[in-house]
Amino acid sequence: MLTEFAPQIWVSDGPNVSVIGFHYPTRMVVIQLADRGLLIWSPIGLTPELKQAVEALGPVAHIVAPNSLHHLAVPDWAAAFPKAKLHAAPGLAAKRHDIAFDTDLSNVPDPAWAGQIDQVVLGGNKITTELVFYHRQSATVLFTDVIQHFP
Repeated sequence: MLTEFAPQIWVSDGPNVSVIGFHYPTRMVVIQLADRGLLIWSPIGLTPELKQAVEALGPVAHIVAPNSLHHLAVPDWAAAFPKAKLHAAPGLAAKRHDIAFDTDLSNVPDPAWAGQIDQVVLGGNKITTELVFYHRQSATVLFTDVIQHFP
């Protein structure tokens, strides 16, 4: 369900999603922050097993939709973890009025992860605006759609 990628970082592969006739794999990242709270980056479809595995790591504090296409599972995660703060890529909140996002992401990290995770907005794409995250401790960079690899 969750595979440890680096210290305090786990990944989980989800089901394929269909977008305009193309099938794309999904993957999310879980990062345990210094306060032990979890940041869910690009959440995938939530199953009871995945929920249990995530809860075993700690409390879900942040749910991040890192671009304007990675939002399909956010409502399920928000319902399952109502205390979590919801973060949207620029422009996503206007697209998904049904999701009560707490913040719009920018080049400035949220205080909860400042000093642990850096972020930068990549604009100029006609399809989506994307945030790239850099986890300092593990030197891990997280991209969504600007870099894709299909085996």
